[in-house]
Amino acid sequence: MTSFISGLQGRVLLVSLQKGELVLESLCEAFQKYGLRNAVLISGIGTLRKAVYHRIANTSDQAENQFITIEGPMEVSSVQGLLLDGEPHFHITFSDLKQTYAGHLEPGCEVQYLAEFAFAELPEEPALTRKKEPGGFSSIVWKQDESCKE
Repeated sequence: MTSFISGLQGRVLLVSLQKGELVLESLCEAFQKYGLRNAVLISGIGTLRKAVYHRIANTSDQAENQFITIEGPMEVSSVQGLLLDGEPHFHITFSDLKQTYAGHLEPGCEVQYLAEFAFAELPEEPALTRKKEPGGFSSIVWKQDESCKE
C-alpha cells in the first residue's frame, strides 16, 4: 500500500459545460487557465450525446484496455478522480436508454445539454505525480523520489 496525506489549499474550481463542448478537452483548458495542477474531482454530472471511455479487458499482469465510443442520449451520474502534476485521471459512470457503463474518461466526450464539475485544489506538497508501472498502468508516487513509499 502507498498512502499520502494532504490538506486542502482552499480554491474550488467549478466548470459548467454547454451543448456540444468536449468534456476532457474543456476541463484541461480550465486547468491551464487557472493554473490548476493538483486537485480532487469532487463532483461531475451532466448529459452526453457522445461518450468515449476505456475499460480494462483482462486480468493478466500486463494491462490491456478496450476503447469504446457510444453515441445517443446519455445521463452522467458520476465523474470522479484526481488531477496530479497536471495529468487528469477521471472515471465516469453513465447510462443510455438501455444500460449503464463505467470506465476511464477519454477525449471526445460531447455534452448534450450541460455538464458540471467541481474540483478541490490540493497543495503542491507532497509533490505527487504518476509513474508508469511494468504492467502498463500508472500509479501515484512522490515526485521527488519517483519510487513507491509506504
